Amino acid sequence: MQEVVTKVFSGFDKIRVSVSMFVLCLLAGAFVVVKLNSAAREADSAHTIQVASSYASSIEKVIQHALSSTNTLAVMVHQGEGRVPHFNRLVRYMLPMYKGAFALSLAPEGVIRQIEPAAPNILVKNHDLFEGKDRVEVIKNVREGELLFRGPFTLIQGPQGAIGTLPVFLQEPNGRKYFWGYTVVTLKFPDAFADSDLPSLEKLGYAYRFSGVNPETGQEEVIQASAAPLGAAAARIPVTLYEAQWELRVSRIADWRNTALLLFQAFLVLLGATLMAWLAYSLATLDQQRKRLQEIAMYDPLTHLPNRRLLGMKLDAILERVQGRNAKVVVCYLDLDGFKLVNDNLGHAAGDQLLIIIADRLQSCLRECDLLARVGGDEFVVVLDDLGSIDEVAPILDRIIHVVGQPLMISGVKADVSASLGAAFYQTHGVEADQLLRAADQAMYLAKKLGKNRYVFAQSEGPGRVAQVGK
Repeated sequence: MQEVVTKVFSGFDKIRVSVSMFVLCLLAGAFVVVKLNSAAREADSAHTIQVASSYASSIEKVIQHALSSTNTLAVMVHQGEGRVPHFNRLVRYMLPMYKGAFALSLAPEGVIRQIEPAAPNILVKNHDLFEGKDRVEVIKNVREGELLFRGPFTLIQGPQGAIGTLPVFLQEPNGRKYFWGYTVVTLKFPDAFADSDLPSLEKLGYAYRFSGVNPETGQEEVIQASAAPLGAAAARIPVTLYEAQWELRVSRIADWRNTALLLFQAFLVLLGATLMAWLAYSLATLDQQRKRLQEIAMYDPLTHLPNRRLLGMKLDAILERVQGRNAKVVVCYLDLDGFKLVNDNLGHAAGDQLLIIIADRLQSCLRECDLLARVGGDEFVVVLDDLGSIDEVAPILDRIIHVVGQPLMISGVKADVSASLGAAFYQTHGVEADQLLRAADQAMYLAKKLGKNRYVFAQSEGPGRVAQVGK
């Protein structure tokens, strides 16, 4: 029963070790995967910001180049002192140089009088830029050279776009400057920033949304966006165009390969944790088997007492420790009287049970520092170590003889056994383990010849000289 319980608990220990290793490796693997993915996300986020910034900068350059056309028109107005001869022909020449511009126009006193191309913009001609505003008050606050950019909103022409207006001031003969009007550039989306090639972002694996705040409604309007939806952690890059509030948002397009990679990493972590748990279980099993083999090699499997081999090692260690000292060490050889009769009449199982009981009884007679070993079928060796006086030996041996001879029941049958014991003293009967064991064995055989159920001390004076000490 004890062996079954021991095996069950040792099995639990191995399972506990393997489960602990599994959980530890799983947590460690999960930590590594989280850190790796976090680092990858940070690197990807940094790269996304870099890409978005590059495209935002490109948009700024394209639109600012288109807005610079108002300066060119302003120069013409100055040269013509308020008139631009051959305006239509000049603008047709200019427009290819300002790819982002949809139309160029002149607005003396804030009213668009000339526009090119004329046909698509016929609805804009004669449009008052001050419509709904206090003309005098607005002109009073206009600053020379301060370009005003407004958009996105729906153009009069129909599509979404924006306009840039540059106030022009001319000088009268007396030197006084007066507000002449505006040079105007109209931008149509998304043609105005076609050179920025935002759709190429999607080919690179990015979703995007380019938007701005409508100056008339105050609401955000989408100027251009990818078919793929934006992710939650999109990079937000402001597009700086005078007072206009525009923004480019860019994020990685969700890729099934990222999910597949995460699942593969989870599989590897699970596999690694399982392998480590199996390794831990195997090592624990090997360690248990090693201990079991060591126990078989060093301990009696029936009584779990040290066997002859371990006895020799422990006794050698004791004698080495006390070497050169006047130490009191006694080696006793004990043989059971009547054991063969119990074994023959009641069977080997009863004999084994008897030996276990006797081993427990012997152990109860000894001190913690003493040594008890089973060296044969019904033979035991007792080593009394660290005795204070030789006078302590006899009471211990009397107690051993007494407890072994106590009646006991085996399988419901009374079994009578006794002990014959021989004792040898360190230095008196030898200083080596073999010498002491031999002397004690000889004294034990004499105890049997003298009637059994007694102990005999070995004598050192002449071969076979012994002295009976007690019964």
